[in-house]
Amino acid sequence: MSGWPSVLVAWMARSRSRLVHALRMTTSSLATFALADVLDLPQGFWAVITALIVTQSNVGGSLKAALDRFVGSLVGVVYGGVIAILIPHTDGLARAAALLAAVAPLSYLAALSAGFRIAPITAIIVLLGTSGASLGPLSFATDRMLEVGLGCVVGIVVSLLVAPARASRSVLDTAAEAARLMAEQLDTLAATDDASQAVMSRLVVRTRQALNRLETLVGEAARERHSRLADLPDPDPLLRTLMRLRHDVVMLRRAVGEPRQDLPDRAICPDWTPVAAAGAATLRGLADALAGGKPPDRSTALADALAAYRSSIDRTRAERRTRDMPTDWLWRMFGTGFALEQFRRNLDDLVERTADFAAHG
Repeated sequence: MSGWPSVLVAWMARSRSRLVHALRMTTSSLATFALADVLDLPQGFWAVITALIVTQSNVGGSLKAALDRFVGSLVGVVYGGVIAILIPHTDGLARAAALLAAVAPLSYLAALSAGFRIAPITAIIVLLGTSGASLGPLSFATDRMLEVGLGCVVGIVVSLLVAPARASRSVLDTAAEAARLMAEQLDTLAATDDASQAVMSRLVVRTRQALNRLETLVGEAARERHSRLADLPDPDPLLRTLMRLRHDVVMLRRAVGEPRQDLPDRAICPDWTPVAAAGAATLRGLADALAGGKPPDRSTALADALAAYRSSIDRTRAERRTRDMPTDWLWRMFGTGFALEQFRRNLDDLVERTADFAAHG
């Protein structure tokens, strides 16, 4: 039994972010329940549900969820109330007609923007809910918006006060993760073992997932900046640069082909692997700088390796060895050179983006 405390501590350390998020959601639910009881709201559970939905893993996400929830509920309440007044729905056929008139336009609106997904649901509650029938459309709509508004406010306040997490901070951590994954792709691409292809496939999927998460976090961080809750630079250029770097790595994979296919021509074509190794090392250094809020290392290792590769290509052409090369070897040599040059330019851009964030750290 003596080992259980250490196991528990290790599990809590690994699950810290999830435990903190669970704490925030629990706190917002209980706080909303208490306030709804004090305010004697007729259906306080809607406020509790709203607070639970609004409390996201970071402040930017909570702001977005609160705006979507409030605006969607407001549209649904107003439109559903108007339909309830204009179309009497006392019997089955009339209720079906009212439901059609309410749901069809709001469903189209929800298809146009995910922020309005709650609107048709709210309109259905206004039309078919028993409380709406007893209170009347206007009173029910007022109570509904009070409940939703209370849940939104409490969810945002809890996100700001209880172990607050900023999307801006998560942007840098996720960007660092994506950079490290692309560095691993470069290392794997330069490998010559049979298992490298399977490893590459997993790295490609993980890189895409990391960049998808980063895209979501960038939008949430933008809301924090607009609300004056964060003062870091706009992260959108950082996202665009990483997207371009991923495209460069894809182009490099296509240019060099599978590692096993590249073995015979490495003795004839210039060796591109030192450039890939320098690029991977630069990416790892930038990832550490992003995660730690430090200035980037402006090493010339990648530029030097690329210059040596270009010199090797020029020497191969000057010696007229390209005349006897198969077409696919020529494609690899010149295509690899082009992909590496684009990669260097975008990596230089990533250095500048990293420096921007370090300056505001």
